[in-house]
Amino acid sequence: MIVYHVIGITDFLTCLNQGYLPAPVRAWETIKEAERFSKQTGRALILRLKFPEEAEKLFGHKNMARVLYNHYPLSIPLNGFNYKEWETKVKGTKKSKVKVPLGQ
Repeated sequence: MIVYHVIGITDFLTCLNQGYLPAPVRAWETIKEAERFSKQTGRALILRLKFPEEAEKLFGHKNMARVLYNHYPLSIPLNGFNYKEWETKVKGTKKSKVKVPLGQ
C-alpha cells in the first residue's frame, strides 16, 4: 500500500543521517490528506512510502491514517549529495523580515 508521510526538513535530514524513520511511523492514505496535514503543521516534505497492506489504522484521523511500529529504512540514492553541508545551511538560516509598504 502506498502512503504519504509528512515531515519537516530538519527532521528529514536527521532521519537521512540515521538511515531510517524512527518508530512509530505514521502516514496518510491519500496525498490530499497529507497535503492538508502539511499545511496545518508547516512541515514542508511529503514522503511516498510503501506500507504492508495489514498496517494498523490510527484511531480517529478520519480513518485515513496508518501506523507502523517498526523503524522504516530510508534507501535514497544521494549520488554524491552532501546532506550534512546542506543541513548546516538550512539550520543556519534565519527567517528574513519582509516589510510590506502600506498603501501609497
